[in-house]
Amino acid sequence: MKREVLLAKLVAAVIALLTLVGIARAGESEEWITALFSRYRAPQGLTGIVISAGEKFGVDPKIIAAIIVVESSARPRAVSKGGDYGLMQIRWNVHKKDIQRRFPAVKTAEDLFDPRTNVYIGTEIFARYASQRNTLRGALLRYSGGNKTMAERVLRLLK
Repeated sequence: MKREVLLAKLVAAVIALLTLVGIARAGESEEWITALFSRYRAPQGLTGIVISAGEKFGVDPKIIAAIIVVESSARPRAVSKGGDYGLMQIRWNVHKKDIQRRFPAVKTAEDLFDPRTNVYIGTEIFARYASQRNTLRGALLRYSGGNKTMAERVLRLLK
């Protein structure tokens, strides 16, 4: 009986320690992301959106933030010559049907200018690609359509 009680206390202590470490790391991520976004004219609340999307889709929020900075310089209304929209530069023509199936409220490419919508959709797309690749670099290359410069810039930011 005493063994079970001691084991239960040990397990509880380990769980408490892991929780504290997780909270500390989350705080570090938030500070890092906020500092990164402060170099740009990032929209208010973007750090919280990034952290929330990371939790929802199982992606390190630092990766999401780095993608945002590299892809759009944290500009929600950025549009590329190739038809990439918003913070995470989502290519509407490529992802339209999938986006509308997974996110029914999104009807047009202009809906991708909403920071929360863009970050959630971009993170979901990245999470799917990451699950198909063995490395972060591979996932970034898939996300960017093979753009090595983008992938390398994101990886440099994360160092």
